[in-house]
Amino acid sequence: MDPRHNAQDVVRCDLCKENIVRNYCDFCHVSLCKPCIGEHISDDYHKHMIVPFQKRKSTLRFPICKIHSRETCKLQCNSCDVSLCVICSASHEHKEIDLIVLKNICNERGIEKDAEEIEKVIAPTYEEIRNELISQIANLDGDYEKITTVISDQGEKWHREVNRVINKMKNEIKEIREKQRDILKIHLTEIKQIEALIEGNLSALRELEDSNNVSIIVDYRPRIKEFWKLPAKVHVTLPLYSPKPINGEQFYKNVGPIKPLLSITDEDGYKIKSPEVSSRELLNIK
Repeated sequence: MDPRHNAQDVVRCDLCKENIVRNYCDFCHVSLCKPCIGEHISDDYHKHMIVPFQKRKSTLRFPICKIHSRETCKLQCNSCDVSLCVICSASHEHKEIDLIVLKNICNERGIEKDAEEIEKVIAPTYEEIRNELISQIANLDGDYEKITTVISDQGEKWHREVNRVINKMKNEIKEIREKQRDILKIHLTEIKQIEALIEGNLSALRELEDSNNVSIIVDYRPRIKEFWKLPAKVHVTLPLYSPKPINGEQFYKNVGPIKPLLSITDEDGYKIKSPEVSSRELLNIK
């Protein structure tokens, strides 16, 4: 059992391991009781950020100035992309019009909104696409078996001569089936790759949600627009076989030609899945 918890799951101090936690250092990510705060901040009072435990990870961690080590950078020069402390900004090396408040940048990133859209809308949409492709591939053998059966029935009527033609057509069907399988598998692989990117991005966003590191948050570049654009949907139709009355003079033609595999790309084939709305949210809308 974790020594920091008792039977009631009370969080204990990371330093003394005994007292109940009251505060939290947002810089070091350490839980503290009241008596241990002094010991924790004794090495460098200015760098620590002591907050109530309930507000942990709520304080933004601004980067330390590379020139003035005891100062934090709360501004950034938009022209040269350099973080600045108050002393640096007062040196007039950077134009005042180019200065941006880092806190405002963090607030404008929309990390929580992006994570919610990916989790509740985009990821479920790709899951549906993946399941649809898997289902199509799983049903291929059954669909093609039906066509093969019709061809076989026709072949029995024509005996040896017909069997030669029938075998030829079966091979055509087999080749078309494998082409269709390859097309769907390639598309499925593409969807899985995009899902992996989405899962990785969502994981990164979750880490950013719990992070108060300004440098990491500032470096975040949203990919939500990229994920919103769904890939083109691949439509593959089954070949058609239409048996005709037996006519020995037009053997191959009367057996019935097989239409070639038709694969088209529909840019608007997939639709974004509508987000699920709870009953409470519906009541609020009304």
